[in-house]
Amino acid sequence: MVETYRNIRPDDYDDLLDVVRHWEVVRQLGGWKWPCDPVQVRERSNPYKGNGFVWAICVNDRLIGSIGVTNGDIGYMLRPDCHGRGIMTRAARHAIGEAFRTTDRAYLTGSTWFDNAQSAQLLAKFGFRHWQTRYMHARARGRPTLVHHRKLTRTTWETLEKRRAMP
Repeated sequence: MVETYRNIRPDDYDDLLDVVRHWEVVRQLGGWKWPCDPVQVRERSNPYKGNGFVWAICVNDRLIGSIGVTNGDIGYMLRPDCHGRGIMTRAARHAIGEAFRTTDRAYLTGSTWFDNAQSAQLLAKFGFRHWQTRYMHARARGRPTLVHHRKLTRTTWETLEKRRAMP
């Protein structure tokens, strides 16, 4: 399986809806409603126009998830049947690299709910370090939830990428 990355498009609606119909996905996202709202999915099925990017993660041009860096903050989601295959690790490496290549940001941020160990592990793999814990409203959960905020500095990223490139 080889993934590709591209801007999300309106014809991704059905595939995006298929991702966010899973509670185990949406419960880990900050801004998504539960149960999934077709209007919200339609709004998110368009190319991102803000500061940064949001890409479709695709296999055979079919959306299986998304990843983006918006306003310096990384976020991602993936269909549950695609977990455990390294897909998000490859997507995150690509997205982080792109974010640092195309901006002059000194750091990126990423956040995980207290009970999302897999996502915390993914961010740690790339050098994100904890800098703050607080309660935030989790839209899908409908209540304040403990969230861990992490930062990745450009210097840490560049150092880790140099080490990865060494034979």
